[in-house]
Amino acid sequence: MLDVTKTALPGIGVSMPVVVERDAMHYLKIAVSGPMRALPQFAPPKLIELSGRIAQAGEKPLVSLFRYRRFGSDGSVDLDVGMTTTGTPALDDVAMAELPAGRYATLSYTGPYDRLYDAFCMLQGWIEARGLVACGEPSEPDCQAELYRIGPMQTNDPMQWQTDLLVKLAQ
Repeated sequence: MLDVTKTALPGIGVSMPVVVERDAMHYLKIAVSGPMRALPQFAPPKLIELSGRIAQAGEKPLVSLFRYRRFGSDGSVDLDVGMTTTGTPALDDVAMAELPAGRYATLSYTGPYDRLYDAFCMLQGWIEARGLVACGEPSEPDCQAELYRIGPMQTNDPMQWQTDLLVKLAQ
């Protein structure tokens, strides 16, 4: 998380949030845990590992994602490092999971990953200002996810990275 005086960067942006109805989305996952501040060190390498394993199984990796499962009061985080594929290969130590169908608050963010926390804060503020309620508890969201539409696997330019932020809403 960046210092509050360093979050601005010319060229980054977020779309206006919107509520959408989403179908369930299946993905392959590796569960990881660690300190939230160290997430860039321990989670992204698992995406590279998962992508390689999917490719070795003869499938094509599609959308990469992080699904946040738990936020600890000690600053820790439990999350799924996941990827959708063209098929469902059986891989050791990799499980199938699902982003559940339902109503989601979502926005699209363009820019480097070190500002994603601030984009999520904006989405959370919009949810609250609109009188909407997220499913689950703040420390254990039912479904809070980042879908990486364009990321380091597609381009080395972080200013072109596009991430969809999703928060499942209570009906």
